[in-house]
Amino acid sequence: MDKCENSLLGARKGAAWCLALALVGCVYLPRFEDADPSQAVAPDVKSRMGDELAASPGSAPKALLVQDPEFALMSRIDLIDAADHGIDAQYFIWQNDPTGILVVHKLLDAADRGVRVRVLVDDVQMEGLVDRLSALDEHPNVEIRIFNPFSVRLRVGLSLFRFAEFAIDGNRLNHRMHNKLLVADNQLAILGGRNIGDDYFGRDPERNFIDTDILLSGPVVHDLSEGFDVYWNSRWSYPVRALINWSLFPVDLKTVRERIWARLGERPELMRAVQQERPRLVPMLVAQGAPLDWSTAIVDDPHVSWFDKPDEIAVELTEVALSAEREVLIVSPYLIPTPNLLSIAEELLQRGVKITALTNSLASNDVVIAHAAYARFREQIIKSGVDLYEMRGSPKIAEGDIAEDISLHSKYLIFDDDVVFIGSTNLDPRSLYVNTELGVVLQSPALADSLRVSFQDLIGPDNAWRVTTSDQGLRWTSSAGVIDEQPAKSGWQRFRGWLLGLLPVSSQL
Repeated sequence: MDKCENSLLGARKGAAWCLALALVGCVYLPRFEDADPSQAVAPDVKSRMGDELAASPGSAPKALLVQDPEFALMSRIDLIDAADHGIDAQYFIWQNDPTGILVVHKLLDAADRGVRVRVLVDDVQMEGLVDRLSALDEHPNVEIRIFNPFSVRLRVGLSLFRFAEFAIDGNRLNHRMHNKLLVADNQLAILGGRNIGDDYFGRDPERNFIDTDILLSGPVVHDLSEGFDVYWNSRWSYPVRALINWSLFPVDLKTVRERIWARLGERPELMRAVQQERPRLVPMLVAQGAPLDWSTAIVDDPHVSWFDKPDEIAVELTEVALSAEREVLIVSPYLIPTPNLLSIAEELLQRGVKITALTNSLASNDVVIAHAAYARFREQIIKSGVDLYEMRGSPKIAEGDIAEDISLHSKYLIFDDDVVFIGSTNLDPRSLYVNTELGVVLQSPALADSLRVSFQDLIGPDNAWRVTTSDQGLRWTSSAGVIDEQPAKSGWQRFRGWLLGLLPVSSQL
């Protein structure tokens, strides 16, 4: 490249940066005062789900594990189809892929029959989609809000603008809503680790996630609905109509419907799966769900100032963890100990409480930089007395999966014989102190037993490496043998892990 080309390229880059900075010149979003507040459907409003639950023998609160990816998707579809009055959906990621579009299609069906639909989505992956969201928001029974939005909206995704805005207003934009929740008629709720997208429901050819959700009935659902209302009515949640949108080709609701049908028409196997006969959700929950002795929702408060940290989850989990007397089982895809986590573990281990943890190996981790941060603590974790396991890159549990790569994405803890925490929270600084999260603490010996069986399967030698120390360093053991360097997909991945481990960014991961 000669000097003329260099000068031209530099001028283009400079112009792009000037435009980006001009567009984000007013990035400090004002509080939007004209958004109408609203509340969840009252739990005592007559509905089909409510009638079924009330008529069920022993209509005590129940919890049903949702682990199979196909069942996880169909549970959400069935919840939407069963709603009579209101659907509230809150997600960190909602992908513009066939599964994401299918869920939108079902929500529109519900809105067409008179159900009020409220959707709250974090802005982390909404780049380039605001015109289509605005078109959906035209439906009289649909309202969409964006949590902590970037101020510049373009029809196409241009990362340069987002990067420039983040450079100016990073303290605000670093605060993300990681919650995942779907509530129907304030009667049933499903929550856990899954976002909305192909890779969370076993339908992505590149990477799919091993995940865990829970379907709930009872008073805890009402608590989750109240938590949703707090987010919905907070200053962080902006109606899409309040966001600036530069779009050369605006679309309306009719056009969006046509595009949805066209996209779904390209995936007939997905539509066949939706149309298949299957057991109805309420009878399944009543027959197979675990009774709950007690339950509580833990929801981080979104009403924090620009520099505060939402730490309700961290505080509540500390209290629950310190009450353990015999055993703690941990599943967290990203495991980066904070000083508080290390202190809790030390206290429990000194009291004789056994701690066993499962996380991703480098080979299975979808975020190499997060694994690099964890790897710095790995030997310390083991030497403290924690039994540590890492998911294998090709676990037997995922045999037959269409994806090239498999990652652990479940997030739950089991305390002793009867207490379970499940939600959106990873055991890392970002989940505990930067992002907002939600989860539930449930006392149920039957549920704890079911999750324990799943946990033992996950840490089995066909699915996970046990990581130990020896005189020569760390050692990984599984049914594939014993190795003395961390399992990875390639030497290049291992090198990237080492290189990224040099960056001092653990507090942001």
